[in-house]
Amino acid sequence: MARKLLLSILYLVTTTSFAFSQSEVLKDVFNNLAFYNQKHDLKFLGEAKKAIDKTIITKSDSVNLYKSVYKGVVYATIAYADSLNTLNMPANFLTTTTIFADTLFTRKKIYNYSSEITYIKRNIANTYIRKGFNDMQRNDYRIAITNFEQAKVLVPSADHLGIYLAYSANRMGELNKSAAYYDNLLEKGKPDAEVILTAQKIYKILGDTAKALKAVRNGRNLYPENKKLLFEEANIYNNKKDYRALSGLIAILVKADPDNYDVNFLAAVCYDHLHNLNKAELYYKKAMQLNQTNYDPVFNIGVLYMKEGLNDQKTSEDKFNQAQYYLEKADDMNPNDPDFLQTLKLLYDKTGNVAQSTKINTQLNQIIN
Repeated sequence: MARKLLLSILYLVTTTSFAFSQSEVLKDVFNNLAFYNQKHDLKFLGEAKKAIDKTIITKSDSVNLYKSVYKGVVYATIAYADSLNTLNMPANFLTTTTIFADTLFTRKKIYNYSSEITYIKRNIANTYIRKGFNDMQRNDYRIAITNFEQAKVLVPSADHLGIYLAYSANRMGELNKSAAYYDNLLEKGKPDAEVILTAQKIYKILGDTAKALKAVRNGRNLYPENKKLLFEEANIYNNKKDYRALSGLIAILVKADPDNYDVNFLAAVCYDHLHNLNKAELYYKKAMQLNQTNYDPVFNIGVLYMKEGLNDQKTSEDKFNQAQYYLEKADDMNPNDPDFLQTLKLLYDKTGNVAQSTKINTQLNQIIN
């Protein structure tokens, strides 16, 4: 990934032929850079450094922009290419190279060396990114962020840099900082679906459901076929108990994953709350078929039939019988659950089943005491 930021040294050498023709002073520098580009042997970078250092001795040498630019090129190349420090550079080599480069970028007429400056920035940025990855592997996310931020100063558009920053802040537990990084990622370009999903998760943890919902909605516009984004939007509506909004997604959810227990149970609960009992019944039964060990849809459909019986005197007996069947089945699947028992007691009270009501009442007292 990081290698994409690099420009070819050979490109720099060939595009500076005019400047080179004005002076032979950097001949050894260019030759060694060209040899390194061809052979990838670090010894040529060492020779290029010796050659550039020999040309910068006096104060007048130091202010020579041409020489300074190519000192930056050589040093930045070593910083990135010599990851194992085979050339035995000082421990602070990257830091001093960065300081030198920062000063170089402020020089007058530096714009005449745009390709070289881009090359220097990207090599140094890649070095900081690599250091950041090494920090992450050691779980030292605070230092990783420092290195990634340094890379971002040099190359703000570096691929995925915002993701690394957001991830590191998240792993540190600094969710507000992580959310700020994700804010920037979501505002720019077309973020990956996984970036959007992670961002909305952090927004929800921070209690900003509105921002999470906005992120997911925008994500679904970008990736309309992405099931995870669809399910996350549905979960947000469900958690908010916004069943009217959730109902607008039910058909899409079921079409996307028709044999998913959670999808069918969610659809049933949604329609149950919207008092669309026919559809609620349909999806509860589908959920029971898909997962025969989960008692939630069994209990819920029992309550549904009980509500229907209470609301319609003409069919109350039939509905109460159905309710009793499913509620007792739920109680068998999860015995001694107070919610189940209390609902059963209410049903027995409504149907005049005194014996069963007394039995349930005894069970409840035993559980409570």
